Amino acid sequence: MDQTEPVATLFLRFITDRFGRFIGRGKRLAVESCHLNGAAVNLLSMLRLLLAGCAALLALICPAAASDAARHLCFSRDDAIWLANLDGTGARKVVTGVDPAISPDGARIAYTQLGKGTMRHIAVFDLASASEVVLGSMPSDNAYGPVWSPDEKYLLFKIFAGDHWRVALVGSDGAGFQFLGELSPANEDFQSPAWAIDGKSIYAQDLTYIYQLDLNGKVSKQWKIAEALSEADLNSNDRFDSAEDGKSLLLDADLNEEGHIKAWEGPPPAIFLFDINTGKSKRISPPKVYAWDPCWLNAEEYVFTCTTDGRHFGIYKLSLTGKEPQLLLKNASGATVSK
Repeated sequence: MDQTEPVATLFLRFITDRFGRFIGRGKRLAVESCHLNGAAVNLLSMLRLLLAGCAALLALICPAAASDAARHLCFSRDDAIWLANLDGTGARKVVTGVDPAISPDGARIAYTQLGKGTMRHIAVFDLASASEVVLGSMPSDNAYGPVWSPDEKYLLFKIFAGDHWRVALVGSDGAGFQFLGELSPANEDFQSPAWAIDGKSIYAQDLTYIYQLDLNGKVSKQWKIAEALSEADLNSNDRFDSAEDGKSLLLDADLNEEGHIKAWEGPPPAIFLFDINTGKSKRISPPKVYAWDPCWLNAEEYVFTCTTDGRHFGIYKLSLTGKEPQLLLKNASGATVSK
């Protein structure tokens, strides 16, 4: 048996295998002895009911195991977008591009299609039909980093227009483009756009403040980064990801300290949990681990990109209270997860 499979799956496979043998024996018994046919039928019926009961019981005991089988990791590898099972197995190349974001239902992947020079466009790949649509009718040929809305109707992304990086959204079919505000209240470009879990507002930052904005670009809340992150600073490439309960954000930030990897340019990155109610953050990635691009896996676990030597990169999984990250994929970065 594959030791990487969930325990529930292994148990169900064991039960099915063992009782399948009895079912086979029952069928042979029915053929060889006609007078036992009724007993064999009863045996088959009882075993089918038992298997159905086992499956139902496992679904109740281990609902995550049942649902996780249908979920996927989407990630970058060598300027291409890949798809894998939630445990990192079964990885396959899907399409050329960067900045992948798999839709919550796992049916589509939004990503950045690279062109010549600074040309970048938002594209959507349909997994069922293996078809690609590049979203046009935008005021710039330099847009990147799409993020799905919780209802999958819109994409949020960055776009360069009027000598500034702006935050914009568009329908997943390419219709209804709109900017979300202009510059921040500090007269700076908005960075790190991410959807709030209600789908009616977004989070962003401008290197000085973290903001919550409505879909008209109006700021409803703001937190000073220096107070929220006492031991780190944000940069323009940091990622936010909202928790399902709407109470916190995962985010990566640059630590205000010297790193131990000599070949690494700049400060070491780490992952923090930002409490929306208190406006405070705590570091959750382990020491000596360079960690960035966090994405929620479930209420207690997250995946992220990591390196320990500055040369080899991978996608790891870790619980909010864990200290030992689990490697899921080598030579991979920027994972997002279907729901």
